[in-house]
Amino acid sequence: MNRKRLVFRVIFVGLCLLMTHELCHAQSNRKINTRADLLEYDENYLPGAQRLLGHVVFQHDNTTGYCDSAYFYENENYLIAFGKPVRILIGDSVRLYGKKAYYSGDEKTASIARNVEMVHGTSHLYSDSLIYDLSADVGYYLTGGTMINVEDTLSSEVGHYYTRTDEVWLRDSVLLLSASYMMDCDTLLYNTTQETVYFVSRTHMVSDENTIYTSSGWYETKSDLATLVGDVELYNSSQTLVADSVYYDRNLRYGIGWNNVVISDTAKGYVLKGNYVEHHELGGYSTATDSNQLILIDESKDSLYLHCDTLRILFDSLQDPQNISAYNRVKFYRHDMQGACDSLAYNVKDSTILMFHNPVMWSGDNQLTADTITFYLKDSVNVIVSLVKSGFIVSSVFDETEFNQIKGARIEGHIQHKQLQTVYVYNNAECVYFITDEDTALLGVNVSATSEMKIILSENEIDGIVFYNDPDGKIYSDKELPAKDRQLKDFRWLQFYRPETVEELYVRPIPRIKGEEQSTLPPSDTNP
Repeated sequence: MNRKRLVFRVIFVGLCLLMTHELCHAQSNRKINTRADLLEYDENYLPGAQRLLGHVVFQHDNTTGYCDSAYFYENENYLIAFGKPVRILIGDSVRLYGKKAYYSGDEKTASIARNVEMVHGTSHLYSDSLIYDLSADVGYYLTGGTMINVEDTLSSEVGHYYTRTDEVWLRDSVLLLSASYMMDCDTLLYNTTQETVYFVSRTHMVSDENTIYTSSGWYETKSDLATLVGDVELYNSSQTLVADSVYYDRNLRYGIGWNNVVISDTAKGYVLKGNYVEHHELGGYSTATDSNQLILIDESKDSLYLHCDTLRILFDSLQDPQNISAYNRVKFYRHDMQGACDSLAYNVKDSTILMFHNPVMWSGDNQLTADTITFYLKDSVNVIVSLVKSGFIVSSVFDETEFNQIKGARIEGHIQHKQLQTVYVYNNAECVYFITDEDTALLGVNVSATSEMKIILSENEIDGIVFYNDPDGKIYSDKELPAKDRQLKDFRWLQFYRPETVEELYVRPIPRIKGEEQSTLPPSDTNP
């Protein structure tokens, strides 16, 4: 039993001696080692300090310092260095320069002041004072600093440089100058190896071409690529762009906007909206989808609003719209004129609009349909409309129970001062016209057919009809004309699809195929 206790005691003492040795060894590693040309010690002059003079070198862990002179407090394990400059090398990646440094072996910090420079990779950081934490591998300043990395210059009141991750956090009065932009903000993150700026506060960016505001995102200064997030605003000489998020390539002057995108150019007279928009600042096609809307502003500020599934606009180099193409579920609204179709093309230079695939247009009380509708915008108040093949004009009489109708192979309508004034019908002209007195009492129904006719309107209502080339027609009394003869062949009433407001552009799109529309007519009253 005694032998067992003796063995245990030997083992215990051995372990204690081993631990003591390791502890002493660890403590010795934390001690600062120094050498110099001359060492002085004067307890009265510098109590507890060694004065090192000439070619002073101090070492601690992976740190080596060089200076002209130093006060070394060996018991407290810290050193105050002086030089022109003091140089501190941390590992093989960080260099500190300054005129005075305080180095603590226990705290593993280097505080350096006066004309401070910190060098890490391609980055040079300048400040009046800087503290470097060797445990965390971070150098920071609290009284203002400037960093130069390749072509980027950054400055702020407060900065933290994390050398392990190549990241710099800048706070308070941040300013960044790159080859392309000047940026100012309250807080910013910068990666020195990627040469990338990460926005973490509202940031203002200015270049020769544009001005940008963003709340988040990042910008690659070397490649001039940016992803901007949060209430993004972009302004150039003629346009304004706002969006929730934007990808921007400054080299191509090309951007993509997501969610609540608005591009406006009041000088050119348009506003483009959508939840997905691609735009070229130097000209070319811009595309808008997802709840898009194009607003064309005329001289009288009576805007035309257009919506479709996909909108493409061709701009020239001066950002003047040249062609506008709208695809699928197209609807447009102006207070005096509305329309719907499946495809639309607008040649801005020629002021010509073509509507394809089941087009319909409304002007006042009149509904205009054809296989293809073309209208020429002479100016903001005068329009010539051509109904090409199977032209049909319909207007409601007696609250959509009866309808005035004009039909022909080709119809040309003249809209003057935003009202349909004159209609010319060419080839196979037909009409059904309900004649009323001043009190709108029905006098008779004119049913006629001829090769050509001219219809004159006043206040968007038929005022008179001129027939050419031996017309064949008759005026019937109300009781004489049966229900089946009150509507011409291929009659359609499409009021259900008419947008009465801008908001209705997004509902009830007209079907692409003619004849698949939803009818809202009341049941016909069959007359004998």
